[in-house]
Amino acid sequence: MLELPITWRRGLVETAREAQAEATRAALAEASADAVLLPLPWPDQGAGAMQALAEARIPTLVIAHLAPHGAEPPPGLDEETLAAAAAIRAEWVAVSAPTAARFARFLRLPPSQVATVPNGTDPPPQLDRALARHASRTGLGLGPETPVALFLGRLDEAKGADRLPMLAEAFARRTSGVIVAAGTGTLEAALRSEASEGHPLRLIGQHAQPAELLAGADALLLPSRLEGDPLVFLEAASWGLPVVASPEALEALGEAAPAVAALADAADLAEMADALVGAVHGTPATRERVEAARHLAASRSAQTMATRYLSRLRRLMAPPLLGGPGGG
Repeated sequence: MLELPITWRRGLVETAREAQAEATRAALAEASADAVLLPLPWPDQGAGAMQALAEARIPTLVIAHLAPHGAEPPPGLDEETLAAAAAIRAEWVAVSAPTAARFARFLRLPPSQVATVPNGTDPPPQLDRALARHASRTGLGLGPETPVALFLGRLDEAKGADRLPMLAEAFARRTSGVIVAAGTGTLEAALRSEASEGHPLRLIGQHAQPAELLAGADALLLPSRLEGDPLVFLEAASWGLPVVASPEALEALGEAAPAVAALADAADLAEMADALVGAVHGTPATRERVEAARHLAASRSAQTMATRYLSRLRRLMAPPLLGGPGGG
């Protein structure tokens, strides 16, 4: 394991790109790599890495996780970065079709050049749901029948974490339940200040065993403004946990989303709180969505995902046909 400062640093684009490029060159020299896996959480966060990889002509599998809405490109996508993206010997993959389309547009790649490989998940571990439910409520000082909706992810605006305090209050008025938020992020301090003692939003920080939280909750909440292909949805679906989500949160599922989750406008607190009530009370529509989501999660295994990535890596590393095109 090499510990090198390859992570993208915010600041002047030229400075950040050169720092990442130097760290990538050092990593390539030390690892003697035959191929590279480059995960991109944002379209412009691999500018320096792409520059170094384009120079080295090493086969690279680029995996795009998120790309912003709108026409304005991320600030790090200057002409030098776009030139590196065009020169790199790469297979381009995104976790969802909408992300692939936006990613290709921002990096000026042909739309057909960015493929889609959805996320996959392993089956849930063997846990006693009743014990998990009791443990989660005991640890929070709640009664055994208190409804619990779970938010599991980064505490930032993209995930809709700023909506949690008022949404928790609306949910509590309807059910006397709470929203439990597990995670850390830029909004953590502000949320802790707003969710004082007795507030129905409970912040528990990063949890070592998220499966225990999913097993003990009554519903998963996804009030996101932007997502790629949220793994936590698949994990919740594997547990048979109802999901209440904004349309943006499950954009990756397209027209299938309403069949597997209760969709609600996250900016409309009443609408989303009402959807949470239906989820925790287990209405017939909720049970149908839970079953459909469970089947979807079963079809999206981590093994299937890994196999598709390995297939692309093998194709990328295969020697070019005589007379055929080089990398690209």
